[in-house]
Amino acid sequence: MFKIGVNYKFHTLESGDEVTFWGTIEKYEHPLIKLEDTQMPDINIITHETGDIAQTIKGDGLVYPGRIINVTSPNFISAEEQTD
Repeated sequence: MFKIGVNYKFHTLESGDEVTFWGTIEKYEHPLIKLEDTQMPDINIITHETGDIAQTIKGDGLVYPGRIINVTSPNFISAEEQTD
């Protein structure tokens, strides 16, 4: 059902709230999905008037472990394959 190396948009319940996040599947063994580890990217703040970069916020350089998601959990709502 899930494709390794493909990016998905996930909807889950966390602490009673619906949460949306994106992740690339590293491993899938039903019912568990392991998402790839991620690193905080640099963020450019663009001015509305000129479209120039006003400020760059550097990523922290840390690697955050990918989530493990149980697709049979009542907290799992859906996953949509991202094609763009």
